[in-house]
Parts: sequence; C-alpha cells; structure tokens
Amino acid sequence: MFSRLSSKLIAAFVLVIFLCLFLAGTSFIFLLRGYQTRAALERLADISIPVSLQVRLLDRAGVPPEQMQYQLKDQASSLAARILVVDQDAQVVADTGGSLVGQRIHRPDRRFSSSFSPALFGTYTDAAQQTFYLVSTSTFDLRDRGLAAGYPQSAYSAILAVPQQSVTATWLELAPSLSIAAAISLLVSIVVALFLSRSISGPLAQITRASEAMAAGNYDQTINVRSRDEVGRLASTFNAMAREVANSHRTLRDFLADVSHELKTPLTSIRGFSQAMVDGTLKESAEYVDAGRIINEEAERMARLVEDLLYLSKVESGQESMERQALDLADLLRACIRHWRPQANQAEVEITLDAGENGAITGDMHRLEQVFDNLIFNAINHTPPGGRITVQSQDIKDGRSPHLEPATDAVVVSIHNTGSTIPPQDLPRVFERFYQVGRSAARDARGTGLGLAIVKEIVQAHGGTVEAFSSPDGGTKFVVTLPKNPAPPEHGTPTATKRRA
Repeated sequence: MFSRLSSKLIAAFVLVIFLCLFLAGTSFIFLLRGYQTRAALERLADISIPVSLQVRLLDRAGVPPEQMQYQLKDQASSLAARILVVDQDAQVVADTGGSLVGQRIHRPDRRFSSSFSPALFGTYTDAAQQTFYLVSTSTFDLRDRGLAAGYPQSAYSAILAVPQQSVTATWLELAPSLSIAAAISLLVSIVVALFLSRSISGPLAQITRASEAMAAGNYDQTINVRSRDEVGRLASTFNAMAREVANSHRTLRDFLADVSHELKTPLTSIRGFSQAMVDGTLKESAEYVDAGRIINEEAERMARLVEDLLYLSKVESGQESMERQALDLADLLRACIRHWRPQANQAEVEITLDAGENGAITGDMHRLEQVFDNLIFNAINHTPPGGRITVQSQDIKDGRSPHLEPATDAVVVSIHNTGSTIPPQDLPRVFERFYQVGRSAARDARGTGLGLAIVKEIVQAHGGTVEAFSSPDGGTKFVVTLPKNPAPPEHGTPTATKRRA
C-alpha cells in the first residue's frame, strides 16, 4: 500500500493533520467545558439572590416547606435548575426535583465571585452517585447589599442545584457541528496533501525513470527543474551529472574508436611486412632490412602510443603528481628552444624568445619542459618555410591574472606561429585525445595524437590553464598561464621521468 513515496507522503500528511485536528478539538472541548461550567455557576449565582429572598417571603407568610416545593417548581423549571430548601441543620425540607427531600447535604462553603453577586459554591453526591453543583447566597451577602433589610431571620435557606453531567455535557450539542467541520477540514487537507506530495514525488519519480533509462544505456536525459528547493537542486545536479556521464560515454566511445584507428595502421604495416618475410615475397637482403626497419618503427610508434596513454591516464586520475621545486621559467624556455632550433632551421622557420624577468615559479621542471617541448614541436610542424615562431613570457603580479580563480600571481607563456591557422570548428577540440585538425591531414611519425591532451593535463595539474587562439591574419597562438605557487599535490608520488609526445 505504501510502496510509493507519494502514498507515504499522503499518509504522513493525513496522519499529522488528523492528530492536529484531534488535539485542537480536544483542547477546544476542554476549554469549552470549563467555560460552560463557569457560565452555569455564574448564572446560578445571579439568580440565587432573588430565589433566597422569595424563600424568606414564603417562610414569613407561614407557607410550610411542602407547599414551598410546589410553589417553586414552576420557577425552577423556567430557571433550568433545582431549588432546594434546607433548614438550619442542612437537611433538605423541599426539593423541586423531589429526590433529595430528607437528605442532609453539605452547605456550599467555597466563595465564588460571579459577574453580579458573590456566592457560595459546593458539590454534593447523592445515594445514586449523581453529583450536583450547589450555589447559594449567604445571609451576610444579603445584608451587605441591603437586600435583607426589614426581613426577619428565616429558618430556611435556598440552594440552587444542577446535575454536574448536564453542565459538562453541554458540549455534546456542538459535537455534530464540530464533526462536520473536522470532516471538511480533513477532506480539504487530503486534497492539499495530495498536491504537495505530487509536487515532491513527481520530480523524484522523473529522476528515478531517468536513472533507469541511463542504467539501460540511454544517457541523454534531462529533468525539468520547476523549483529552487532541495528537490529542484537535486534535479539540477542530476542534469549536470547526466551531461557529464553522456560526455564521458561519448569520449570513451570516441577514445576506443581513435585507439583502434591509431593501432590499425602500424599493425597493418607490421602484419604486411612480416607476412611478406614469411611467404618469401621479399628476395633481396636489402628488402629484408627495409621491412625490419619499418616493423621496428611501427612497433616503436605503438610503444609510444601505449606509453603516452598510460601516462595520460595516470595524470588524469591524479596518480602522477607533480614535483614542487623552484625553477626559472625563462631558463627552461631557453633550453627548450636550444633543443628544437636545429629542427626549426631545417624547416626554414625562425624561432625567437622574449622572456621577461622574475620568471621564478614552483613546479615540476621535467613536466613543464614536456609541455613547452610539445607546443614548440607542433609550432615547427605547422609553420610553413619562411615563417616565424615567437615564444614570449610575461609576469602577472598583484593577483590580477584573469585566467586563474582565485586570482593569484602568475606567469603567462605564449607560443605564436605565423602562416598556419586552426579552423573555428576545430579550435575547441584541439586538446582532445587523438583529435586532428583536418582528418585527412597526415600526422608526423613522431606524434601519437596525445601531445596537446597531455599538455592540458600537466598544466591543470600545476593549477594553470592553457588556451588556443587562431585567425587567418594573426596565425595560431597557445597561451599557458601558470601560478607562481601552485597548490601542493594530493595524490601519487613525485616523478622526474622525462617524456615527449
């Protein structure tokens, strides 16, 4: 019955509302009983004075108690109270109800102030276990008010009595109206509870269905966010998670396809030349040497690919932490340019360095060297003969770096080359694994298609950013922003192995 959240919420709302109505009704009845009792006693106190004076007049006129009982019966009926006439010994000599004649009662002895006159209040329980409220006006009260002046002392006094049950049970007259009001309130509350439960369980049900769809392999799921409460934030978080899962799934699928494509070419070459060596297609020793050389080159290419994939996976997972050592970034850039200057000269490309002062930062020298080696190597490969490569370093002080959050002192390094551009549709994806600008473009044999992806991960591991800009007029520029004091590494152990992608 309560297998669904909406049913549980409705049941909980109804139970809470029922308890609230029950407690409110019980409190109301309790207060109503006290109010009705006090109102009844005040009414009896107000009419006790004229009744007491009337009993004095009847006694003065010599009317015996038996006659008083008959003469007071009509008046008692109109007052909705019993009138008791008692003697000096508190024995009932007349009772308009008839059942208390001859019984001795306790005179009221507790003072009770009504809105009109002070009175004496008490209770009495007869032989039938019926309890009465008793109210009377004392002689002193009559004399204080001047109401007994001229009247002789009477041998009898009047006491008004009403059954306790008739006073406290008056609330039963309101029971039907209270029941109808409670039923209407409960019905309206159930409707409101149904609406509230649906507003809470509806988005959760959508999230559940979307989660089940994602578990079945359909990752393109979106939940409509209609509120800003916890459920709304949960839906927003689910949407963000679904997008990340979908992106991760597409990335993994593309990654597997790219890896398969990258391994297919060297494996085809290795299989073809090895098969030619086995079946005797190659006759000359020089042919065997060429085939062996090609097989070795393709095997090395596969080894570099696997090595770079493992390294990239370690960096992304945090298993490959960065060393924290003080280094001069300007000296590091000079060393990288010296290393690649022969290749630049061979490609007829001019390469220059514009390094500012105070380029001291904290980081992993070998990993940062790998970053700038990759960027300079790519610039040389994509710059036509007669072009120019400019490597520039600039300090950003006083925490005004626009690329880092929170803003901190940083060093910005840009590698700019002329003559080649990256199409706008390819620019956002240049840091993806195996992504090529122009799928038909031939890749250099040294490359694995992971260089820029590794650059991005290393820079991010140092707390920095890397961006690419390109235009037909300005050429292509890669901008690396590195904080001077990055946060300490959290995973892995320091490593100093130098890799080149």
